[in-house]
Amino acid sequence: MRLRIERISPGGSGLGRPEEGGKIHFVPHTAPGDLIEADITRVEQGFHHARLTRLLQAGPGRATPRCPLHFRADAPKSPACGGCSWQHLTPEAQLEGKRAVVRDCMFRIAKLREPQVEPTLPAPLPWRYRNKVQVPFGMSEGKVVAGFYAAGSHRIVDFPDCLVQPEASVRIVLRVKELVRELRWQVYDEDRGAGWLRHLFVRTNSDGKALAAMVTRTQDFPGEEKAVKLLRESIPELIGLHQNVQPEKTSVVLGPLWRRVWGAERIEERLGRLRLSVSPEAFLQVNTPATEVLYALAAEMLTSGGFRPAVALDLYSGIGSIALWIAPLCGRVLGVEENRGAVEDAWENARLNDVRNARFLAGSVETGLAKLRRELAGAAPGSAAAVLDPPRAGCTKPVLKALSDRALSRVVYISCNPATFARDADWLSRHGWKLARVRPVDLFPQTHHVETVGLFLRKYP
Repeated sequence: MRLRIERISPGGSGLGRPEEGGKIHFVPHTAPGDLIEADITRVEQGFHHARLTRLLQAGPGRATPRCPLHFRADAPKSPACGGCSWQHLTPEAQLEGKRAVVRDCMFRIAKLREPQVEPTLPAPLPWRYRNKVQVPFGMSEGKVVAGFYAAGSHRIVDFPDCLVQPEASVRIVLRVKELVRELRWQVYDEDRGAGWLRHLFVRTNSDGKALAAMVTRTQDFPGEEKAVKLLRESIPELIGLHQNVQPEKTSVVLGPLWRRVWGAERIEERLGRLRLSVSPEAFLQVNTPATEVLYALAAEMLTSGGFRPAVALDLYSGIGSIALWIAPLCGRVLGVEENRGAVEDAWENARLNDVRNARFLAGSVETGLAKLRRELAGAAPGSAAAVLDPPRAGCTKPVLKALSDRALSRVVYISCNPATFARDADWLSRHGWKLARVRPVDLFPQTHHVETVGLFLRKYP
């Protein structure tokens, strides 16, 4: 059928309808204004999923992908890497598409009739930006492959390069792929649950240094000394090698056991004025220059109108990066994080940066609510604030309810999922808060993912 693509949907696909009218169709790798031929792939109640089979007329936001492994409209049946989904859009179309996605979620889920979403802040570095990657290894037609999964599958698309990774990261992946053959490592077979090497985890910093971890099924490490020697000789940027053991037959990449094989325990990154020490498993935003843009926006919202929090809560605080960023703007900051390794990093980062008005608690935000209430007990009404950066699932109801504490006068909510952000914004708007600002930030260029920052002000001081 022929479809005209109207706009980008929250899942990143184009939303189109037949020229003669009819049901909505969601079609990946399309741009607003495209006229296409498409085949239906799945029928749902009220709408269809489809795939592009022929581009008849390109919309104004369509671009030619730089990566040869990206989906190409002129060869729609060729294997396509699922790592990037939006290289077919111009930079301007990507920014507007992300704004449209946030606006759509605010309209449908937060029930705002005319959502006021500010223009998306662009990433300073749109290519070679990912400071962390997890690359699956496998076998295909008797050959070792390492790359990203094709969209909607676990079929690995082998890559000779990846334009969103630093060159050092790519070299490490390709060298480990050679070591699989040289050292006769058995690559993991997820159907049988057998084999040794499952993924390669690489973290890089802005100085070009790298920390790598082999994700393996078992705790042994065949040819460990030789592997370290060969990697050190061929990858001078590598400062440490770790091993993570994931014994379960699961799609969860990382297992519970970590071991340092050689070299550095952590890697240091610079984020604005901050020095951050990061352990292999700790969370850090994958685009460091764009994270500086994100944190500057969050700090601007936090202190708008000359407000200076006497107490600031940093919930889901990770390695303490947000807490340390806002610490000079606050009387004191309390971070809460359930990953104990990340909490250790946070304390180390406070020491590295000589920040003395920040403290960190280990434990989930939910279990720490009683401590948070005690922390706010001595604060004057309206003198405190909270910064939230929850996982993709958003906040639980107990956390949202805890924000009713009268000491809090504003909440800055950072989200990687526009849908759960809109859901939580709806709840907060019905329980004493007003959404004053919403602005997307492009932390993930060439993909449909977007970071959103919202400012909530208490309705009744």
